[in-house]
This record gives sequence, C-alpha cells and structure tokens, in this order.
Amino acid sequence: MDGADLERLAGDIGDVRRALMPDFALEALRGLEHNEPSMIQVATLYLLDRSGAPTQRELAERIGRSVSATSRLIDQLVRRGLVARRDDPEDRRARRIVLTETGTAFLRRFERLRAEAQLSLVNDLTADERRLVARAMELLGESARRRSHDHT
Repeated sequence: MDGADLERLAGDIGDVRRALMPDFALEALRGLEHNEPSMIQVATLYLLDRSGAPTQRELAERIGRSVSATSRLIDQLVRRGLVARRDDPEDRRARRIVLTETGTAFLRRFERLRAEAQLSLVNDLTADERRLVARAMELLGESARRRSHDHT
C-alpha cells in the first residue's frame, strides 16, 4: 500500500469509529454500573488481561505514569473489585497487580457491547460484502494476536 492508500484506509477506519462511537458509548454507559470506569482504567484492565501480573512499577512504566499516580489508579480499580494486589512470591517488597473475576467479566461485557455495535454495521451489507468483511476481520485478528504475542 502506498501513502494515499494508507491515508484512505485510515479515513475509512475513522469513519467506522465515528459511526459506532455514539451508539456504543451510550449502550456501554447504560450497561455498566453507575460511576463507570474511565478510559485509563479500561486501558489498564486490558493491559493486565494481556500481560499477566506486573508489579506496580512495571505497570506504571507500561502506561506512562508515575508510580504514585499508578498507585492511585490501582486503588480505584481495587475499590471497584476489578483488580487485586497480590504479594510477589519472589520479592516480598513487591506487589503484583492481577485482574479479578469481576475485572475479567467487565472486559468480556465491554467487548461484547463493542462487538454488537460493530456487527450492526454489517447488517447493511450484501452477503458477498459480509464475507469480505469476515475475511478482513480474520486477517486483522491474526495480526493482532501476533502483535500481542510479540509484546508479551
């Protein structure tokens, strides 16, 4: 792909996101408890889901925040029951941050709501167009899994 093709693709992706965001955001807010998590909290949950149980310091480095700001973020997630601090068996001074069952369930529900919003766009396509979209999503999924594997 040349620069113009990439720019067109980026524009198409932006169009899809803009079309989905209002419905997804409203449905997600309706579907989640009062006082829903912030974007940084959701991003942190996804990072924990992907990378296991980092220490607070490792997590701070990954999200680009200070250790003290990350500690406050973790405190908020602990109060919501989405993560827990666990003693590090190899270093008594360190604490590992792990997703709880509630945190994992939250992410699955969040993903389901987002997928439902995305699938709503497919309803307007022909059968052939749906097959093309399905194949493209398979390829993107494979790429995402490779990238995720490379970053863990």
